[in-house]
Amino acid sequence: MRYLIAISLFSAMLLFLPSCEDDHIEEPNIPTKSAMISMLPYWGGTEIGLDQTIVTDEGYRVQFTELKCYFTKLKNGSNALANSALYDFRTNGPLVGKWDNDPTKFSSLSGYLGVDELYNHSDPSQFDSNDPLNIMIANDMHWDWNPGYIFVKVEAKVDTLDDGIDQFNHFVIFHVGSDAIRQTLNWNNLVWQDLGNGQYNLNLKLDLQQFVHHPTQPLDLKTEHTSHNMSGQEAISLKIIQNFLAAISPL
Repeated sequence: MRYLIAISLFSAMLLFLPSCEDDHIEEPNIPTKSAMISMLPYWGGTEIGLDQTIVTDEGYRVQFTELKCYFTKLKNGSNALANSALYDFRTNGPLVGKWDNDPTKFSSLSGYLGVDELYNHSDPSQFDSNDPLNIMIANDMHWDWNPGYIFVKVEAKVDTLDDGIDQFNHFVIFHVGSDAIRQTLNWNNLVWQDLGNGQYNLNLKLDLQQFVHHPTQPLDLKTEHTSHNMSGQEAISLKIIQNFLAAISPL
């Protein structure tokens, strides 16, 4: 009799166990949010690429060949997004950076165009291997002859003769960077595009027409074509980085 009771109880348990498993609800897999910043070059209202010919107000034909810059200390109040980001359009396309962070915390961004003073005079080999300030990533964006980083690099080929003949033999080389010319940025009312799966993107516009034809301090690429931040080039270096910042706006 006890044997039959035991078997009955065991059978009842077997029937009960699957019903418990059926009641189990798995937690949904919520993707980690990521915030990405992209910056596309434009000439006025038209998106452009490197090595593409555009025409300035003076009639110069220009092909931009290099566009690079550093952003550092990007944050919104006490919420930090990134200590450093390197924009290199030829190598990485429009990507400025991507971080595991909640974009809803960043309806505004402040920081620097250029490298924070402490970072600017640190040993570039001591940064983490994934940090854009590490010498292996910075590469030619760090001056070995003049310790510090290049904040903005713009290079172009220009044909200054309006004769119908392609002869891009006039070179524009802007390499600027020093603590004295680092620029503070503030972007407000930012709209992050939902890409799905927890990924969000902030689109920036780099208007090179605004960079060249700034309303109060335009650049004449025929006569103002070189700066390596050397002695005597302070004024043109400041003009370049100010115009570059003014050319950036959230889309």
